[in-house]
Amino acid sequence: MISPKVKYLSIYEELKKEINEGKYPVGQPFLTEPELQEKYGVSRITVRHALQLLVDEGFIKRIHGVGTIVLSTKELLQLQTLLSFSEENKLQSNHSELISLNTSLEANEVLCSKLDLPKGAEVSKHERLRYVDDQCIGFQRVYCPSYIDLKEKDLADKHASLYQIMRSQGFIVTTAQETIESVVSDEELSNLLKIEMNTPLLYVERLTKDHKNRLVEYAEIYYRGDRYRYHVQLKVP
Repeated sequence: MISPKVKYLSIYEELKKEINEGKYPVGQPFLTEPELQEKYGVSRITVRHALQLLVDEGFIKRIHGVGTIVLSTKELLQLQTLLSFSEENKLQSNHSELISLNTSLEANEVLCSKLDLPKGAEVSKHERLRYVDDQCIGFQRVYCPSYIDLKEKDLADKHASLYQIMRSQGFIVTTAQETIESVVSDEELSNLLKIEMNTPLLYVERLTKDHKNRLVEYAEIYYRGDRYRYHVQLKVP
């Protein structure tokens, strides 16, 4: 017998996939609770748990007197908790793939400036692809100072966490600064993400520091513009 928890998660995943595929157009009414109960043969509480996950991730919205409508077909990135690329994947039941690793690369002027390194310093570089429902929707290129020892066997796992690897070596990540802008895909990114040239992308540049205020990561992250949107929560100082 399938437990209620597993059941509502499977319903949530199926509905999210159908929204992403365009079965329920943005701005149009979504299925009602009774319709979902009949469709899946489950209780109202199970349906409500599944719907709440879709609400929390920004796919649907409940409007009093109107019902539930579809808000977006894009994955939601919330800028509240600092997670590594793979930790974010694991949280959302997605996965990533290591496609390259260079542990001995001489940093150019830009990298030296970003990571506050002396001229001629060495860095490591690794690249990952991110998948949702087996579709590639993101690419990440990460540079770290050479004193952080990164090995292929540690990074190869699809849920490997860079920040956990750093923590095990005494570099406890605490803060990051991100710059976000809109770009279009070049030939390399188009081939990696399997999209047409000049497709809109979200570009995120991240600089990460540890508990001793050391720069430990410079990341360049590209997300497909048709699959992602950012949510930022701000507070009055």
